[in-house]
Amino acid sequence: MRQRRLTFAPLIMSLFLAGCGSLSPRPDPSKFFTLSSSFPTAEVAATNPGGATVALGIGPIKFPGYLDRQEIVLRTAQNRFEVSENERWAEPLDENFARVLGQNLAALLGTDRIISYPWPGDRKPILRVEIEVLAFEANAAYDAQLSARWVVLDGGTKKSLDLRVSRVVRPARDKSIDGAVAALSEAVGDLSREIADAVSAIDGKRK
Repeated sequence: MRQRRLTFAPLIMSLFLAGCGSLSPRPDPSKFFTLSSSFPTAEVAATNPGGATVALGIGPIKFPGYLDRQEIVLRTAQNRFEVSENERWAEPLDENFARVLGQNLAALLGTDRIISYPWPGDRKPILRVEIEVLAFEANAAYDAQLSARWVVLDGGTKKSLDLRVSRVVRPARDKSIDGAVAALSEAVGDLSREIADAVSAIDGKRK
């Protein structure tokens, strides 16, 4: 009986050590990403010295429910998504999207009169842009896809001045999540340019 206990002693010790090892802290494999502006303000302002004189309100911006998560999603088939375990957005995607859109429009229109929804009571926009994002994700090849319905409204009367649907596809330069996020940022830049062109045209008619 004593010999059997000695035989199992090394096994018990190895299991104990393995258990202790499993309790040691492990590095967090999570990676965090954000969208970024496609237009350096100083460079664009230099090519658009007149700028837009109108105070432009952005929002509300409506996002689909499947994007209301921290994890980055890839569309792997027409009706199927893959949710990343380790790649995540550093902040809510709708807030990140709205901020970058505002930065892009400020640069493209050469103005600092961009007001984000909900705007304060003492600052009412003359024009406002409401956006419904229909799709905003990368596919299995990491190419970015953005589809959005948007309208430019009179800030006072809320009359529709321009209603459009934009569809943007941006190929990823690097077949990775990093490449996908960069392509998504470029897609937001393309949408920003379409909105800026519409706002400039409307603002020009007001002068």
